Amino acid sequence: MLSFTEELVLLLNDEDGVPLPIRQDVAACALAGAVLMDLAFDYRIDTDFEALVVHDRTPTGNAVLDRLLAKIAARAEVCDTKTWIGILSAEEAPAVHDEILAGLVEQGVLAVRSSKFPWMGSRRRPGGGGETAQKIRLRIADVLYSHDIPDPRDVALISLLDACEILPEILQTQELADLRPRITLLRKMDLIGREVAAAIADIERSIIQAVRDRAAQFRKLLLILSAVAGSTAGATFVLPRVPVADSFGAALRMHLWFNSGWQLWTGYALLALASAGILAVVLMKVRRIARFGGHNWWRLAHAGLGVACVLALFVHTGFRLGANLNAALMVCFLTVLILGGLAGVCNNAAGELRRMGVPPRVRIIPMRLHTVALWPLPALVIIHVLAVYLY
Repeated sequence: MLSFTEELVLLLNDEDGVPLPIRQDVAACALAGAVLMDLAFDYRIDTDFEALVVHDRTPTGNAVLDRLLAKIAARAEVCDTKTWIGILSAEEAPAVHDEILAGLVEQGVLAVRSSKFPWMGSRRRPGGGGETAQKIRLRIADVLYSHDIPDPRDVALISLLDACEILPEILQTQELADLRPRITLLRKMDLIGREVAAAIADIERSIIQAVRDRAAQFRKLLLILSAVAGSTAGATFVLPRVPVADSFGAALRMHLWFNSGWQLWTGYALLALASAGILAVVLMKVRRIARFGGHNWWRLAHAGLGVACVLALFVHTGFRLGANLNAALMVCFLTVLILGGLAGVCNNAAGELRRMGVPPRVRIIPMRLHTVALWPLPALVIIHVLAVYLY
């Protein structure tokens, strides 16, 4: 029988061994929780609200679990479950993932496959666990759609997947919504011994809190980047333009904004940053590519590139609007940046806006306008580039 950690690793990867598009910090918390659940079911650890303690140091026979059990037992300082979730997710998650994959290869569950792309060299990785993973998914679905009393381990696995928001990668959105009452009921079932049940419940609470804390930090960073990009771009319309004096001290500004060579390179840099920002959104929508790094890291890249575009725009233009088609391009670009920043603020401050009574249909307006404002931009950029070379 596979352990929680082994089943989780199979569910976190596709049949080719490529990670699903799940945030790395969430996957790390899930792995840490799975390890602790394995140890709890093997009666090696016990938990409460204040401490996680080892009450049996006997090896389990699983090399990964035994190594982490020894690590927990060797720590002199007594820590609660949430602290251990943080320690294991930060220090051990990548190693645990790789060790579990290697163990699954040894068991014959996975096979080592060469890269499908010759130009990537002789890279080899575990894959081919699709059949076993599919059986796990079907077992989960059977538990969720059945009214029979489930196996306690299946309930614990479903609770872990739900706590880490991994179930949406296994079930369709509508299915998940329909099954929410059943999931809630399963998580309340007392199917295992009181001590183990208490430990599992404490692990689940700690995972949820750890995931929420990390998500809050991520949203705060995205909120700051969005606010900086939007407000800086918006300030262009109200602040006076940067003057270019006729004195020797203005040499740098003269080079930046009137030297054709500088203008060419700063323009291409701005174009590259803007293209990368658009590409990040496109790649985020491609499931196989979004798996690398997780959805939120692509969002963070998009927001960071937005801030970089504002800085590059200043270097390229000094926030001077220009005239005619140049003015149209500048206004379009700034509008995209302002609406993008506003969309990021609305998305990452959704909880605060909801408490203020702002309805969801209003909160998504900046995102839709951001997309609409983007459409004229490529044509205006092409006309601007052609005008530079032709005239």
